[in-house]
Amino acid sequence: MTIKPTLCPSLRKHMLALCLGVALALPAHADNTDLPNLGEDSRQGMTPTQEHQVGESAMLEIRRSGDMLLDPELVAYINQLGGRLVQANGTAIPFTFFVIRDGEVNAFALPGGFVGVYSGLIATTQHESELAAVMAHEISHVTQHHLARMIDAQRMAPWLTLAAMGLAILAAHGGNGDIGMAAAAATSGYVIQRQLDFTYAYEQEADRVGMQTLIASGFDPYAMPIFFGRLQKANRLMEGNAPEFLRTHPVTYKRIADAQERLNNVQFKQIPDSADYLFMRERAIVLQSTDVKTLVQRYRSTLADKRYGNLTAQLYGLALAQYSARDLTGAWQSLQKAKQAFGDDDSHPSLEYLAGSIRLAEGRFDDALKLFRDGEARFPSSRALVYGEIDTLIAARRDDEALKVAQQSAATYPSDATFYQRQSQVYAALGKLQLQHVAQGEYYARLHEYTAAIQQLEIAQRQPGDDFYQLSGIDARLKELQRLMSDQKDAKTQ
Repeated sequence: MTIKPTLCPSLRKHMLALCLGVALALPAHADNTDLPNLGEDSRQGMTPTQEHQVGESAMLEIRRSGDMLLDPELVAYINQLGGRLVQANGTAIPFTFFVIRDGEVNAFALPGGFVGVYSGLIATTQHESELAAVMAHEISHVTQHHLARMIDAQRMAPWLTLAAMGLAILAAHGGNGDIGMAAAAATSGYVIQRQLDFTYAYEQEADRVGMQTLIASGFDPYAMPIFFGRLQKANRLMEGNAPEFLRTHPVTYKRIADAQERLNNVQFKQIPDSADYLFMRERAIVLQSTDVKTLVQRYRSTLADKRYGNLTAQLYGLALAQYSARDLTGAWQSLQKAKQAFGDDDSHPSLEYLAGSIRLAEGRFDDALKLFRDGEARFPSSRALVYGEIDTLIAARRDDEALKVAQQSAATYPSDATFYQRQSQVYAALGKLQLQHVAQGEYYARLHEYTAAIQQLEIAQRQPGDDFYQLSGIDARLKELQRLMSDQKDAKTQ
């Protein structure tokens, strides 16, 4: 797979990325005596609650940007992989992993357990251990409180830096240098200088902890130097037009050599890629594509020339690209070939989800519903298949059934905003406007968008209806959301 080059519009974008402190790097020496032990100094300033509030506030801006990729399967996979690494790390910090739809090879961390992975990074890796290596490093930045230390080191109100952080992330991603530099200026050039002063020490610590996490989680530690070495080689070949990863996260040859030296005492063990990874890598490639018709041709060419690592994954990628290009007949045919290559007696939730999605797009609701429900029976942990079932019922105008499934699912997964969004959609179709706005308010509440949630409940109060218990419930929930919003504002002024 070729590595997509990304042009950096100006030095300002590079400075913004540095200001955010989202560096990735390679493991250093195996001997921990020459590595920094920075301890818990940052915890003398920001509390764990404050760190989470910093990260959550920045996440609000990222969600509002529209750049977050909300594909249920890709999001579920990246959280499953991240969860495995977090468990191996041994931290008690709750983590949230999310995907940014962008071809850049990059990732970043926010205080409080938020890690963003670019679709371009997923698409560029050749093995699951490579993706795990990058994520393990980012997890270490969070568990070692690097960004919190950076904020504390400035001896300024953390929320002033937070405002710049949220804007700078969006500006750096969107190439809006003017907004980004205004945000960076709000924290002064001293922030950038101090970040440069601390970066190497932070990277050393994240290298050490990240490698330990990678090994403990059962992935191949050799993937780290191999992946970064490949990026370095690509950087030379592209004559300066390096992936954004290398522009904002410099990797030196010395650090690659240090990583290899450190692994001399680690026994090599071949770690096979999971089917989840193989399918999700192709999914990332397709979902970030802006020209799916050309992508279909690329898949056809790759299959014809037999230039692929896994036949099933390539056929799945072709089927998904055809589905995205609205060639539903071709997508179905390619998917059947993928299923045959995977094994007649086996299947995978990604194959079943795509099958149901194709039938749904064709308007074959009964067939789609059977595929989603059969898939749920075989893979009960796949929430994407439940989303597919609800969407099929809505499309078939079987609103009562759709509402029942959405309500049951919300009870099972109370923090999942999607199920409340689906309830709102069904209530709208049924003409139950009061309940529509209540459900939409619950959707926003789970995204911590309390202003929008309160607005929805206030609209619900004004809708016709004389159900005393329902109105009392709305009033009580409204007061609770107002308290949560007040707490959120108070935290930002501390």
